[in-house]
Amino acid sequence: MVLDGDTVVKATINDVRFMASREYSLNRHDLINVGLRQTWNHDAWHVSGNVNWSFAHSYHPSYDVGTVRSRAMFFAPLTYDATGGYKNVPTFNTTVDATNPANYQLYQFNIAPKNSKDWNFYTRADVAHDFEGFISKLAVGGEYQFRKRDYSRRDFLVNPAAGTPLSSLGSGAYEQLPFDNYLEGLGGNIPRSFLVPVTQAYLDAFFTSDVENSALTASDLAASFRTTEKIWSAYARADYAFTLGSIPITGNIGARYVHTDQVASGNLRSGSVTTPVSYPKTFNNVLPSFNLRAELSGNLVGRLSASRVLTRPNVTDSAPRITVSTDAPTASGGNPDLVPFLATQFDGSLEWYFNKSGSLTGAVFYKSMDDYITQQNVPIEIPGRGTVQLSTQVNGGDAKVYGFEAAYHQVFTFLPQPFDGLGLQASYTRTSVQADYTAGSRTIKDEMIGLSKNSFNVVGFYEKGPISTRLSYVWRDRYLSGTGSTTQAPTYTAAFGSLDGSVAYRLTDNVTLSLEAINIAGARQYTYNDSPLRFGEINDYGTTILFGARAEF
Repeated sequence: MVLDGDTVVKATINDVRFMASREYSLNRHDLINVGLRQTWNHDAWHVSGNVNWSFAHSYHPSYDVGTVRSRAMFFAPLTYDATGGYKNVPTFNTTVDATNPANYQLYQFNIAPKNSKDWNFYTRADVAHDFEGFISKLAVGGEYQFRKRDYSRRDFLVNPAAGTPLSSLGSGAYEQLPFDNYLEGLGGNIPRSFLVPVTQAYLDAFFTSDVENSALTASDLAASFRTTEKIWSAYARADYAFTLGSIPITGNIGARYVHTDQVASGNLRSGSVTTPVSYPKTFNNVLPSFNLRAELSGNLVGRLSASRVLTRPNVTDSAPRITVSTDAPTASGGNPDLVPFLATQFDGSLEWYFNKSGSLTGAVFYKSMDDYITQQNVPIEIPGRGTVQLSTQVNGGDAKVYGFEAAYHQVFTFLPQPFDGLGLQASYTRTSVQADYTAGSRTIKDEMIGLSKNSFNVVGFYEKGPISTRLSYVWRDRYLSGTGSTTQAPTYTAAFGSLDGSVAYRLTDNVTLSLEAINIAGARQYTYNDSPLRFGEINDYGTTILFGARAEF
């Protein structure tokens, strides 16, 4: 064993489970969306209304395509060497031949079909009147939204007798890895050929009519849920306009009242017994806002804004549900005690328009959050599985996010034709966090999930006539991607940048063709734990090419 500080970077472990797995899933997604909008303007009066209804259905059409996991395993010594750091594939060696079917035994067979239905109804009405003088407009309006999600999941689990050899299913139950370039280009000395199960052979052997028609289990009921949300809101806003000395000032001030009724229903599990539960909640919030725009000179504009905002938890995160992994001692679940978090935010900016097609902008921002939502991992006991780590969402306390942004934009109209369509835009953001919370007994300080300290983007573009092209590079600093727990270290995603491009050509006034390339340079994304010595994942997404055609009627 070799240590680097308190991290084991090289060692041999005598008894490790090696898993050969194949997962197959066929998902169908249906969406129906119907909307209507109407406006009416007469003299100083402005009236508008809109209504929208949508239904989304995501499901597996039949059980045998419902996330089918076919697996086999063997136990053997493992020697690994991770001294190269998180950007290099570690060395993994074993003395057992991973291509020999005689070395494998069967592992639990699993089918997990899912069925998710979402309904959304939204309607809004607005009335406004223009005035002369300090108050330039008064506006009032109201909204109503109904959201519902009905989610069900089954887990068909078949456990072969311990030690049952893979060969008992016949030679058609496995094949050699069907790729001759597996992880090519990543380096590292790792197994690049091994057996993989054949899905149909496992289905034929294990998914019998008795299994298919078996009753729902406690785990099935605990993984299913239904949430409904009814939101009423009303607002009043006054637009103002006046001159302070020689400086024209415009803006608005207003407030929104929001009433939310939420019901999260599901099943709580105690051993093999489940009990239907329902968690109704009601929230009432008043959200004021203020915006100001000052034309400090002919080419300099200042802006100030302040507001109170509301962020609701995802309906899945607030549902009483638990789904247990079949591969690892982990689970994911909802938290019906979650409440929306409120934030007070302030923004200020200066915009310098140095010519008709160019600007330079500087901005500062500050956001103070109450009871913000963050990830938490807690140990729970599951019958037949022992202690597993449950990943859920919790209200994490108070936090502050603040920073500044600088941006530049210019079209180079001074160039001779046809180059006068060239342009450049760039921005940089610096973000700081003040937060102090725990993940189990582990303290997380001045970090929040998904927030990078530094980020920037640079975009070169050309737009003239029927041609539109863009080439961009977007980069962000490392960020916290998982808080960990008492027994699990936090996870970080390393700094990452992507080079992307697109070309669009307008054939006619109604038809446009496009070509888009994402991650042109083939950048890889890396994760690691609380030390870069503790490697996590290497994600090699490659380059994505998209072709598109758009027609307007």
